[in-house]
Amino acid sequence: MRLVGLSIDVDSVASHLEGYGFERPADDGAAYRAAVPRIMNLLDSFSARATFFLIADEARHHPDVVRRIVARGHEVASHSMTHRLPFAQLAPPDLRLEVRGSKTLLEGLTESRVSGFRAPSWDGNEALLNELAAAGYRYDSSTYPSILQPLLRVAVARRSVSEPHGARRVSWRSVLGSTRPHLELADGQSIVEVPMCTTPFLRLPYYHTLRLALPGIVFGFIRRLAHMRRKWVWYQLHAVDVLGLEEDGLDPRIVRHPGMKHSLEKKLELIAAEVRMLGRCGSVVPLRKLVDASFGAQLQAADQLLAERV
Repeated sequence: MRLVGLSIDVDSVASHLEGYGFERPADDGAAYRAAVPRIMNLLDSFSARATFFLIADEARHHPDVVRRIVARGHEVASHSMTHRLPFAQLAPPDLRLEVRGSKTLLEGLTESRVSGFRAPSWDGNEALLNELAAAGYRYDSSTYPSILQPLLRVAVARRSVSEPHGARRVSWRSVLGSTRPHLELADGQSIVEVPMCTTPFLRLPYYHTLRLALPGIVFGFIRRLAHMRRKWVWYQLHAVDVLGLEEDGLDPRIVRHPGMKHSLEKKLELIAAEVRMLGRCGSVVPLRKLVDASFGAQLQAADQLLAERV
């Protein structure tokens, strides 16, 4: 059966507000208290499993929820230690803490290996890949191979109260990079890059933020094109996509985020519809399973070669 990937970035409302130029407030805990349980219950109804990219410094305050994610058959991966922006401009010691510190903390919480990483705001570079490979990650998911990436950054900047985090900075390595999952050689080791899913030829991004920002008929066109990919299809959500502005008593400033004017009921309906569509394509699984299915042999051979050299 065809495998279809699904991932969720568990960003707090506080981290989103910081991305919009506000001073980062205290985390209200809604991402773990409300969003993660809702997402897992919805996925259970479709027999779907996913990768949850966690900000480790936030996850540490919700150990029971983190353990439930793993117990229910999902994958926990790293979304950095603190979600610092702009991520690609971090000094080497700070980058090491975000990459290695988050891995160590999350592995302690889950008592299992953390294999994947996604940089905040898809803000990765070669230095990040080298650090990930050295830290023992198997895959990265930090590239956004679409010309819409700079347009997205402009749109975020326009919604923001200021630009303290380099919101308009564009990673052309990501924009012009491969649209297919592929092996990269970093720090002398192999690591798989899983970019943002895009449509063939047009390289239009296929993820849930656009479902909330575009007319349904336009996103439906993108969905049809994306599902024409020969092998892999994968989809991305954010925890805030299943939070209601009024229903969950969120900071009203988050209304500037796509979809926050929808009722919670409407948002859940939209996500259920998209997961249902993914399920029609194949078995919905965490990104780690896609990586192992397509690159497991190469990664195992690389690990063995490295062990022999040591």
